Amino acid sequence: MTGPTAEDLDAKREFIAAYFEELDNKIKFLVTLSEQDHEDEARLLCLVYIDGLANWLNLPNKDSPRNFSKALMEYSGNQQLFSLVLPKWLLKAVPWGSAPNDLRADLTTAVAALPPDQAYLPTEFLDRVRPHLIPAKLEWLEAHVWRGSIANAVYTSLRSPGVHYGGVSHGLSFSSTFRGDPIPRIDLHNLHPSLVSLAAHAKKISEETGEWFGVA
Repeated sequence: MTGPTAEDLDAKREFIAAYFEELDNKIKFLVTLSEQDHEDEARLLCLVYIDGLANWLNLPNKDSPRNFSKALMEYSGNQQLFSLVLPKWLLKAVPWGSAPNDLRADLTTAVAALPPDQAYLPTEFLDRVRPHLIPAKLEWLEAHVWRGSIANAVYTSLRSPGVHYGGVSHGLSFSSTFRGDPIPRIDLHNLHPSLVSLAAHAKKISEETGEWFGVA
């Protein structure tokens, strides 16, 4: 069998360009929607668009919470904010049923030794708990540390209730601090720029590769 013709490839690139032009219009409309006293609806659509782009970019992985979190942590334009690890949140979010034996007790002890209500970059957090964990447990935790991120908190507390239960939330606030500074409230004002940045990344990789979202 022969591969796609030059005409086929050109047509595909045109479809890709048209898709991202339409997506750009949808993203811009969220601002209009918010200005017309529909900020809750704009926020929910923003989260849905982030979720959709994240899942496309991470194919064939279909783990939506992971994909959503990784996308914000890597391509949001505000990577530091969304990557921050909240130790107490992590303890609630870890899938303990698949975790190494005694990791829960060890990690709980490690978190209890940390300053209360302080957030950390992933590498900082792992360094802090390292003395309490054997290498195998630390390696497992490293693969799951995203679960304690602000990005995953956004997925769990804003995206999921909004999509599955029609829940209305006016944003997500935190009592924790990062290096002495308050953590910004998560709302449309920082979710929308993150969506813009994520869409720009998806468009760039699609145009460069000639493949949808860079996935062959």
